[in-house]
Amino acid sequence: MKIRLTALALGISLAYSASPVFAQATISSTGTANDAYIEQDASSGASAGITQNGNGNIAGTPAGGPGDPAAIPGILQRDSSDVTATINQTGNANTAGLAQVDATDSAAAVAQTGAGNQAGGFQTGENQNASVTQTGSANKAVFAQSGSNHTATVNTLGSTNGSVNILQAGGGVAGNSANVLQNTVTDQQASVVQVGNALNASVTQNDGARNGNAVVGQAGTGHSANVTQSNTWFSTAIVGQAGLSNAATVTQGPLADSSSANVLQTGESNTATVSQSGASNYPGGNVSQGSFVASVNQLFGSGNTASVSQANGYQSSALVNQNDTRNQQASVVQTGDQHSAVVNQGNGSREGSASVQQAGNGSTANILQTNTWYTTASVQQGGSLHQANITQGPLADYSAASVNQSGSSQLANIQQSGGSVSNGSLIKGLYQANVVQAGNDNNAGITQANGYGDAALINQNGSFQVAMVNQETGTSSSATINQGGSWNLATIGQTSAANSAATINQNGGNNEALITQHDGSALTATIGQSGNWNYADVTQTGSGSLATVSQFGDGASHAARNTAAILQTGSDHVASITQSGNSNRAAVWQH
Repeated sequence: MKIRLTALALGISLAYSASPVFAQATISSTGTANDAYIEQDASSGASAGITQNGNGNIAGTPAGGPGDPAAIPGILQRDSSDVTATINQTGNANTAGLAQVDATDSAAAVAQTGAGNQAGGFQTGENQNASVTQTGSANKAVFAQSGSNHTATVNTLGSTNGSVNILQAGGGVAGNSANVLQNTVTDQQASVVQVGNALNASVTQNDGARNGNAVVGQAGTGHSANVTQSNTWFSTAIVGQAGLSNAATVTQGPLADSSSANVLQTGESNTATVSQSGASNYPGGNVSQGSFVASVNQLFGSGNTASVSQANGYQSSALVNQNDTRNQQASVVQTGDQHSAVVNQGNGSREGSASVQQAGNGSTANILQTNTWYTTASVQQGGSLHQANITQGPLADYSAASVNQSGSSQLANIQQSGGSVSNGSLIKGLYQANVVQAGNDNNAGITQANGYGDAALINQNGSFQVAMVNQETGTSSSATINQGGSWNLATIGQTSAANSAATINQNGGNNEALITQHDGSALTATIGQSGNWNYADVTQTGSGSLATVSQFGDGASHAARNTAAILQTGSDHVASITQSGNSNRAAVWQH
């Protein structure tokens, strides 16, 4: 047993120092092969204590460094004021080390119970506080603090092969705090690295957590990161932040098994929140294992906000990516099983927002916003096996797109891009596109390109219906398709049209309607169909045309359909067809 104690007694300090210096050191060892070392230099109110009970314990090595916990001095205090260092070890093969250098108002404490534990330390600066408590076996903890106002706390209980690393460094840093709590865990790892001002990081891997891994890295000013994994298995959470005023919160569990969440933020004023919890039940009553995956990336922007929430489901995934953006917002909420949501706000996007809400199971939502200004996109899905895709940009500024799906197996696609040119100036989109689907197996598509102020609405209620709207190189055109029933088909095409309006209403089954308007101005076409096996076709080219088709009654089959066709070419034409009954045919041609 080797024990070295260097301490200044109170009487000697008062006799030979100009300022009050107090030092007190205590070493107590029970067992065999214990090592203890205390050294205190010019200090005021300092106290150091080492207590070892068991065998093979080491409190430190003299002249050690901050790298290896076995080489860190067992309580070394230099040039300190009001410092306290305490090491308590019970068990076998434990290693603990503490060093406080140039520290004021510092306190460090290490308590270890079990076998194979290691603890490190190192504090320089002012107002530091560090505490490590380990219970279990094969635990490791290393902390290093430099700067001012640091606080590091590590608690590990009932752990197996866990490891904790905390590093706080600065240069003009203030208000840093790192707290890691791991209890009743297996194979857990936690690492916190902080550089900058006013940073705060808390990692909690709680009861029932197994094989989890949590990493927090922060650089800059005003960051706060919280990772909580509770009652989870195979969970991994990684948060990286650089810049200023960023905040990231990841919460997984309870019962978010095999979960993984990743948040990366660079820039300024970013906020990312990921919450994954719950699981559904397998057939037969067994609880499924979450398997959630969520990833948020925010790069090179300002004022970005991203939120992902996955609850009470199985095998859902969400990805939010915002880069080179300003004042963007993205939100993904998923409940149910096997959902997939991707939101990408890409290069040059500014002041846009995107949101996805999914309930049920097996739905997919994709939102892509690229090189756009003030664009909004939202997808809301309830039911099962839906797919919604919204693409905005480039150059679809001030545009809005929304998809609302309920029922099952719905498909919706919205694409907004480009702008027209007026007097040499580029006009920027201002599109409006909305798709509402209820029922099952409906298909809706809206394409708006190289125009300005176009609006399109598709409303489907029924099954196996198809509705398509294509608006290109036009201005302030509107298209509306309403479908009820089954096996209906409606298509509206508007090209180079200004202030034109097209409307198709279908009720019944096996109806088909087609409107094509191009190279005209103030064109209006309306088709209303009810019953079965109706067919209408309107084509308008020119300006000032008006076409109206209304069909009532029942056709017998595809070969014996009610048919109405209007073709207008030129200007100032008006055509109207109204049919009621069976097997009607009508045609209007105006040139």
